Amino acid sequence: MKLLKIKMILVLVLYILRSGLLLGQTSSVVIPSNISTGSLEKNLLFFANERYQVSSQGPDISLGTLFDGRFQPATTATAPSLAAPLVILIENLPLYHSQQGAWIGWSSRVYVPTNFKIEGYNTYGGANQWITIADISGHSEKHYMKKIPSGAFGKLRFTFYAASGTNGLMQLSELFYIHPEATQAYDGMMVKYNGAGNVGIGTNTPQAKLSVNGNILAKEVKVKSDISVPDYVFDPEYSLLSLSEIETYVKQYRQLPEIPSATDIEHDGLDLAEMNLLLLKKVEELTLHLIEKEKKEQQMYQLMNLMETRLNKLENTR
Repeated sequence: MKLLKIKMILVLVLYILRSGLLLGQTSSVVIPSNISTGSLEKNLLFFANERYQVSSQGPDISLGTLFDGRFQPATTATAPSLAAPLVILIENLPLYHSQQGAWIGWSSRVYVPTNFKIEGYNTYGGANQWITIADISGHSEKHYMKKIPSGAFGKLRFTFYAASGTNGLMQLSELFYIHPEATQAYDGMMVKYNGAGNVGIGTNTPQAKLSVNGNILAKEVKVKSDISVPDYVFDPEYSLLSLSEIETYVKQYRQLPEIPSATDIEHDGLDLAEMNLLLLKKVEELTLHLIEKEKKEQQMYQLMNLMETRLNKLENTR
C-alpha cells in the first residue's frame, strides 16, 4: 500500500514538472484594457504623439488620450464610415524586430469599433512594404489584440470603418504596441533610461544624467559644484586686469574675458553653476575697480581741497 502511494506521488510530481506548473514555463499575454491589471508595461506607444510622428484623417478624436495609459475613452466627433474612416498613422517608430513575439491592438469602452484594419510597414531585410496585420468585421468586444508577424515595423496604421455607438460614434481609450524586447518597463510613460543610466524626459536620447526636453517648474533649485568660488579675487596677490585691458579685449573679441561666447552657449548650452560663478567673479572684479576708483576720487577731492585752501591763502595775503 505504501509503495502504491509513493508511485502515485511520483507520477503526480512528474506530471507537474512536465506541465511546467512548478517551473513557470507557461506564458500568456493579457489584453490591455480598463478591466485588466497589466500588460501595458512593455507598450512602445506611450505618449507616441509626443515621441513619434502621429497624424489622423477622418472623424476628429483626441490623439493624446489614446497614448497616455489611463484608459479614459476619447469619442469621435462624428461616426467613421467606409467612405470616411478614422485613420491613425504612427511613424518614426524605432526599428526593433518582433523577435519571439509582439502584439498590437486597441482598447475601447462603450462605443466599440466593429469594422477595422491594422497595418504595419515592415522594413526588415529591405522589405519596405505595408502588411495587413488584422482586417476585422463584426467585432463586438471592448478590446482587440493580435500577435504581429515577424518583422521590424517603422510605421503602424489603424483604420476604423464602423462602431457600435449612438449614430455610429466610436470610442478608443488606448492604442498599444506590446514589444517585450524593444522596450524597458513603462518606456516613454515618464522617463527614458539609456544604457549609460541617463534619464530623459521628453527625449529618447538623454545626453546627461537627467535630460529634459521642455520647461522645468520648481520652487527651488540648488546646484552643487566643485568649481572654486572666486573669493580669490580679493587676495592681495590676485592679478586684476585694468579697465583699459578689458576695453582692448572687448573690442577684439566682443565679449568679456572668461565668459563663454554666444556661439559657445548656442552649441554647448549654458552651464548654470559655471556661469553663475563667472558672473560672481566679474562682480567681485568690478567691486575692486569701484573701490580703486573711489580711492582715486577721494585723493582727487583732497587735492582739490588743498589747492583751494592755498588759493584762498594767496588771495588773503594780497
